[in-house]
Amino acid sequence: MQYSPVNCSHASGWRLLVPKVATCWALLLLICSTSLPADEVQLKNGHMLRGRVVSDDGKQVLLQVPEGSMWIRRSQIESILRLSPEKTLIEECHRRLERGSPGSALPFLRREFHASPHRDEVLLIYRKSLVAEVELLLDREKMDPALSLWNEYCSLPGSTPESLPLRSRILAGEQLLASLEGQIHLSLEVNRPHDALVGIGQLLDRFPSERWKWADIRVDVMVEAARRLHDSGDLSAAAPLLLEAVILRPQLITRVRSAMAHCAFQGFGLSLEDALELSPDEPALHLAAAQNARLRGSVLLQSKHLSRVREMVGDEIFPGRIEHQLRQRASQELAGMPSPEPSVQQLLERTNQKLWKQWRLPHSPPARTPFRVHEDVETMRETLGLDCGPALLITQMQYGRVLSETLHLAPGTPFLDQDALPREMMRRYLPLILGQPRGLPPWLEEGICSISRGSLALARDRMLLSRAKRYKSLPDLSRLTSMQASIDDEVYRAACGSLVAWIIEDVPLIRLPDLFELLATSELEHCLSKVTRADTLLELQQAWIRRLDSGS
Repeated sequence: MQYSPVNCSHASGWRLLVPKVATCWALLLLICSTSLPADEVQLKNGHMLRGRVVSDDGKQVLLQVPEGSMWIRRSQIESILRLSPEKTLIEECHRRLERGSPGSALPFLRREFHASPHRDEVLLIYRKSLVAEVELLLDREKMDPALSLWNEYCSLPGSTPESLPLRSRILAGEQLLASLEGQIHLSLEVNRPHDALVGIGQLLDRFPSERWKWADIRVDVMVEAARRLHDSGDLSAAAPLLLEAVILRPQLITRVRSAMAHCAFQGFGLSLEDALELSPDEPALHLAAAQNARLRGSVLLQSKHLSRVREMVGDEIFPGRIEHQLRQRASQELAGMPSPEPSVQQLLERTNQKLWKQWRLPHSPPARTPFRVHEDVETMRETLGLDCGPALLITQMQYGRVLSETLHLAPGTPFLDQDALPREMMRRYLPLILGQPRGLPPWLEEGICSISRGSLALARDRMLLSRAKRYKSLPDLSRLTSMQASIDDEVYRAACGSLVAWIIEDVPLIRLPDLFELLATSELEHCLSKVTRADTLLELQQAWIRRLDSGS
């Protein structure tokens, strides 16, 4: 019976970080790669994997392949054939080259070459695999990775790029990159931000690895293009640019807040609910919310929003004047003239109202939140002696009893009301959700606090996780859930929030205390079947990645 080999670089469902003991074995085997045997693992789905079996505990098999290592559940394996010592991973690399998938062997060949750069058998197959993969990429019109691998090939001893037929195709790709860059610079010189933005998009579509070079320029051009679109009245085109810009660079919130509110007022960009969270004292948004409530027949809600409008503009309401003032304020902010920031007390009151609404907390928000204001983040760090952000809740406890709580703030920090402030205030109210003061595992506490932030902060989380997945740097959930302390890292917090949001998405609020108690007092893997459809952390990781792929 003949089995078709699998390109393991696409078997993402099996790839996880390896525990410490297995990693040591894998490193040892890499050192001796050409003298140890390769093995064949026949799967029940008909595929066969070739590599080296590192460990087999009866439940899972750790297989080393050219791409790295992977865990395979025993229930998925039909049989394992141990081959003779002369069958090596180098031979598997030759087999992949012959069968048209040379790229899957490159990670292994890189490691082998750097470990022993003078081994001719490694260098020979390494060069051949690079050239073959470059040719395949060029045939698929993937110029960017082809250029990267071509440069890698040219750096190897014994390479002969001048004699290869595909060199002319590489030169054409380099000329295309230079041409696209020239068009962008020309658009910037003649002050055409929209054309420059289109050009940057075309360049990044063809050459994604150039993203780091254009990241800051792209955001600057995006804001300028959005400003012109907004001032010309094209709010439908301005709205997505404003949203993407502030997600990529949160500090821009002071320049785009009113413009985003204006777009939402006209039905573009943010929902009215999210826009009101961002600009709760904007009369135009309350006016639009009152109109929506009237259309839905909610007289009470309509009256509530109209009362807020009257509080801000007086008894007589002139919708045209209200929108004109918002448009004017948005134009000024986009031009670099920021509006006055709300007071600290206003920020605290707004955040309390948001948290009470989101979590349906008991009683009413506290009339006073103990806080201490610092001039800026640097001063706050020096004063506290901590490497912290613009908001930090410090709690003093004795024998499990809270003695004092102080919220430290650097109120002039952009994006504070969307990110750090609601996150840190939520820590104070965790006992109200749990029903009692108790410690939570760091991933669970951080996750609850992360999903309590504003809609723009959550949108940035999704962007960060998508980027981490693209660069294969997503956190490993087994490590994430076993950490003994939180870390000040955006991707870590985004992952915690994403995991908690998934676990609780179908759980009624009234059941959350019991669920959090279960997660806090049991090992996650033991209670997974009760809260997800995954029975192991491996399955949880796979399901989480699929969820990220779907955009959830």
